[in-house]
Amino acid sequence: MDRLGIVAERHQVSLHGVNCANAFSRLIRDVHKASGQKSVLLVDEYDAPVINIVGREKRAYDKNLVMDTRIVMQDFFTQIKIEEKHLKLAFITGVTKFSRMGVFSKLNSLVDISLDSDFSAFMGCTHEELMTYFVPFISATALELGVSEEELVNKLKEYYDGFSFDGINEVYNPFSILSFFKARKFGNFWMESGSNTVIRKFLRDKTLTVDQFQGQEMDYSEARQPGEIDATSPEGFLYQSGYLTLRATKDGAYRLYYPNSEVREAVSKLFLQNFNSDCGSIGKSGRELGARLASGDIVGMVRVLIQLLAGIHYSDHLDASKLPLVRGLKKIIRKISGDDRLEPSDASKAAKLAEKLQKERGESYYRSMLQACLWMAGAKATPEKPENLGRLDLEVVYGSLTYIMELKIAKNAKGAARATRATRAGMDQIRRKGYGGASETPVLVSLAVGKAERNIVGCLFKRNGRETALKIMAGTCVTPPPSPGDGLE
Repeated sequence: MDRLGIVAERHQVSLHGVNCANAFSRLIRDVHKASGQKSVLLVDEYDAPVINIVGREKRAYDKNLVMDTRIVMQDFFTQIKIEEKHLKLAFITGVTKFSRMGVFSKLNSLVDISLDSDFSAFMGCTHEELMTYFVPFISATALELGVSEEELVNKLKEYYDGFSFDGINEVYNPFSILSFFKARKFGNFWMESGSNTVIRKFLRDKTLTVDQFQGQEMDYSEARQPGEIDATSPEGFLYQSGYLTLRATKDGAYRLYYPNSEVREAVSKLFLQNFNSDCGSIGKSGRELGARLASGDIVGMVRVLIQLLAGIHYSDHLDASKLPLVRGLKKIIRKISGDDRLEPSDASKAAKLAEKLQKERGESYYRSMLQACLWMAGAKATPEKPENLGRLDLEVVYGSLTYIMELKIAKNAKGAARATRATRAGMDQIRRKGYGGASETPVLVSLAVGKAERNIVGCLFKRNGRETALKIMAGTCVTPPPSPGDGLE
């Protein structure tokens, strides 16, 4: 009502009505009558009332409150249809489509242009536009940062480009581009462009990994109508929230990817904040990790990774009860309880498997954690990258350096021998499979995670043909002095 009053005052008409919907309807008519012209109606962030409820920190999702809010919104937006003859055009934007069917169910004259290629570059900055309108800013910033214009443009594209509304045409985030040229340095402006409470709560509640939706397929109908906010798939939620974007496939479907490094870093930071008891240190650790990767300081890199893993609350290592497989197994067990369709022994096995999955975290869990740390640091970390003889655990590219990482679980790693065997097994696998052969001078890194310690307990790396073994004690890295002829640097 307050906003409607401001519009009414601007057009010198009186605002009156029994409720906001009625006042909105009368305002549309009165403005047309007073001006003699039909209005253009612009509504930004139509879904903000619902998102604000869902994103409230420390409060559970209130479905009844959401439904009550939708009823008010539905009554309000229905007036657009009722007063259509007084409007020339209505243009409505929002972050999500979750509320669309409930809010606009009676407004059937709207045309959804979200996936329309004719409008795909409408809400962003294309690369051509960047190179046309921002040339003076590019030149000045490149000079200030001491890099070539080509280097700067390439990094801008990697960091801020990649959003796509049709899976084909890509645009830069305009807020990030403008913020970059104002600050004249790279920063994660995505985190500043809106509240991240909703996505952080979602990542916490769903027990997701940061990379599980990379390359996942989504068909056209799902992209248009992802479902309700409390029932949509995780990939649908992340897509609608802007954290995943579309890439078209040859068969007319889409695949989901993080649009750029900025969003990938943001998701990784939010993901890690849900596990780390010291949220304030996450950003600082990410910056330090990036500096270590850039300089090739593997001792420092491992030390930061140890600190990040050490911050994970002990219950997060154990509680995998929300994993889809565990939920599915428990659901099956509940359904077959007391039913003779499944033998008691089979039911017992299923229960034990569910319990085992709930209590244990394996190699993939720690790989996902490491990947989130590396993404947060700004590295390009590719998990399970396929090569000609197998899949390497992590390929990490930072600047001019490429790291080939293999991860092994050292069961009962108390004592150096088990950690040493695990790191040696990882290095032997890298050598045997020829991982990193496509890179000119890759840094080979074998990490051992202790099952009991729930952290890195050993590291063996090879650079320029020389191997270095790190001795890890009490959560710190100690490089042992080399013995003559032992092959250690």
